[in-house]
Amino acid sequence: MKKLFLLSLATITLICTTNLFAQFGEPEVRKKEIPKNLYDEGYKSGFGFIFGANDFGFGVGGQYRKVITRYTEAHLTFRINGIKDPREQTFIDYFFGTKTVPDKYQRVISFPLSIGLKKRFFAQEVSDNFRFFGSVSGGPVMAFSYPYFNDQNDNGFRENDPQLYQSFERTNDIFTGWKDGNWHLGATGSAEIGIDFNSNFSRLQSMTFGYNFYYFANGLQILEPSKPLTDQNNFPRYQGGQLQTTTSYEPKSYYGSAQISFVFGWMWD
Repeated sequence: MKKLFLLSLATITLICTTNLFAQFGEPEVRKKEIPKNLYDEGYKSGFGFIFGANDFGFGVGGQYRKVITRYTEAHLTFRINGIKDPREQTFIDYFFGTKTVPDKYQRVISFPLSIGLKKRFFAQEVSDNFRFFGSVSGGPVMAFSYPYFNDQNDNGFRENDPQLYQSFERTNDIFTGWKDGNWHLGATGSAEIGIDFNSNFSRLQSMTFGYNFYYFANGLQILEPSKPLTDQNNFPRYQGGQLQTTTSYEPKSYYGSAQISFVFGWMWD
């Protein structure tokens, strides 16, 4: 019995001594895990279709992505969007379904082409299927403007009431007036934040929210450049059979809007 007690005491002492020395040793260095990313997974390029909306309406486009480093990508983006003057007001006839925009002079369609950089944030803190990023881009934009109505006398004002004016000028539908349109060259830029979804990196699924702008040095004449002069009874003034007008809206150079976009596509090596 005494031998068994001494043997047990020796064993316990040996274990405690070993643990005590182990506490004074260097802790094992744990390597920091690198979050999953496109670069290490072998995906170097991608393409997606863009569906977006802003203050000007809806738009579509395409985006090519090129992976540069683990958390950085370059992208080339082409879009087709409308441009509206922020002072526009649309009125809808719910009986006939027609839309009227008072003072509108031209419709404008934009074709921006931009190149940018996309940087992933919080890679260590956020899971691989919910990847936050920021993006900035810029480039040229071509805009095509064409008449909103048939300006028969070229006075820059729509005569829309036959009881007040000597002529009546109807609005064009969206496919009419293209032959009288003009092209404008400008600049575009955007700053966005967004999320890449899906742990399957071969599928491109993104949502972005940000601010986009257009700048045209000579401006776009979206609203009517003229308005009629009136007499003391508020009737339009005519002289020699011609409606007398004065300056109304000046061309506007800068157009900016908040923007939300969704991108769906695929990645490859």
